[in-house]
Formats: sequence, structure tokens, C-alpha cells
Amino acid sequence: MSRQQRQTIKRPPLLWTGIIFALAATLLLVTLANSAVAPWQTNGQLILLVTLLAAFIAGGLTAYYTGQRGGMHAFVGSVISIPLLALFIIPGWWQGAILAGAFCTLGGTLAELAIRSKGVEE
Repeated sequence: MSRQQRQTIKRPPLLWTGIIFALAATLLLVTLANSAVAPWQTNGQLILLVTLLAAFIAGGLTAYYTGQRGGMHAFVGSVISIPLLALFIIPGWWQGAILAGAFCTLGGTLAELAIRSKGVEE
């Protein structure tokens, strides 16, 4: 497929339900992960790992929920979630919130690529 053909292909619009799903999944999974690990862990490395894993899973779930353009839905939802995470879930830890947003986008993008490659083979 040439570059000009790829540019003329219409992409489906972003769904607000997909964006809200990404936002809610990121907030919920990061909150649950931090609540589960924080009382027993004094080392910040495990908290960071669990936070990023939860955000990555939220992005993947978003891609499976939306079906198309999962990476973009995960990106927009996670960008909205960054200030909410930094203010309410993990107070004052802006670096962790930004990383969680990035990992949510990464999870959504990788899951979208997996869905596409699965659809091409079938």
C-alpha cells in the first residue's frame, strides 16, 4: 500500500466511551494496585512497578474495549488521568502519574497492534 493510499483511508472517529473507559480503567487499576502494595512496601521501586503494570493493563483493556484506535483512546484517557492520579491517588508524585499515562498509552498501542495482526492472519 502506497503512502498516498494510506493517507486517503478514513479512520473511525474516537469514541467518548472509549476515552472514558481508558480514564476509569487507569484510575481504578492504579488505585487498586497502590492500595494493595503500599501498606507493606517501604521501597518505592515495587510501588512504581505495580503502578506501571496496572496502567499498562488498563491501556490493553482499552484497546480490546474499543476495537479500533485503542492506542489513541488510551492516550487521551491517560492524559486526562495524569492530574487526577497526581492529585488524589498518588498525591504529589507527578513523575509516577506521567509514567502511568505513558504506560497506559503503550499498553493500548501494543494491544492494538496485536489485534490488527490477529485480524490480518484470519
